[in-house]
Amino acid sequence: MAGRYSSPLSLLILDIDHFKRYNDTYGHVAGDHVLMEVASILKEQAEVTHLVARYGGEEMVLIAPETTKDKAVELAERIRMKIANRVFALGHETTNVTVSIGVATYPMDAESSTELISKADQALYAGKNRGRNRVVAYPV
Repeated sequence: MAGRYSSPLSLLILDIDHFKRYNDTYGHVAGDHVLMEVASILKEQAEVTHLVARYGGEEMVLIAPETTKDKAVELAERIRMKIANRVFALGHETTNVTVSIGVATYPMDAESSTELISKADQALYAGKNRGRNRVVAYPV
């Protein structure tokens, strides 16, 4: 549809930093709680036309039709900050998590959905390689 109307469509791929270590330290029940809270933040920040989905493991995506790369990066940064500032209660203990987010936009970065996913994924891993807890837009 974005191609038919020549409108931008941005893809955000989000990965919870060090999630395996979080699960190993606090347990899978705590990890599941974090996944639900992160998904909730994504849904809160998404506009009505956006689609939020779990993409596998601890990765999630936000598909943002009619959204330029600049606007998508602003949205990703808002999401990143809200997650970093969220306090997760574990009994008498509290924890925090951070996320890395990769952003790519059709048609400027990709000509197909497969290519768009690949470019957003490349941006995500660039963010992880640069120290995590950051937003990186393609090209990296």
